[in-house]
Formats: sequence, structure tokens, C-alpha cells
Amino acid sequence: MTYLAAAYGVIWLALFIFVFSIFRRQTRIDNEIAALEDALERIAPEDKA
Repeated sequence: MTYLAAAYGVIWLALFIFVFSIFRRQTRIDNEIAALEDALERIAPEDKA
């Protein structure tokens, strides 16, 4: 039974690390998209009527 509890612990830890890494990557991608949108706006401003 101890091995089963240890296995569940390892799986949950791995899952937490995986989800956290996805969250960090998504944050970086969002920041990069925002920077690209700003750069694009500076190059070709949209007509705002």
C-alpha cells in the first residue's frame, strides 16, 4: 500500500509540474503576442474612425 501512495504522489507532482510549465509557456506566448501587436501598430497604425 505504501508503494501505491508513493506512486500517486509522484503522479500528482508530475502533473503539477507539467501544468505549471504549460502556464508559464502560455504567459510567455501572451507577452510575445502583445509585443508583436504593439510593434505592428507602430509600423502600420489602423484607421480609427
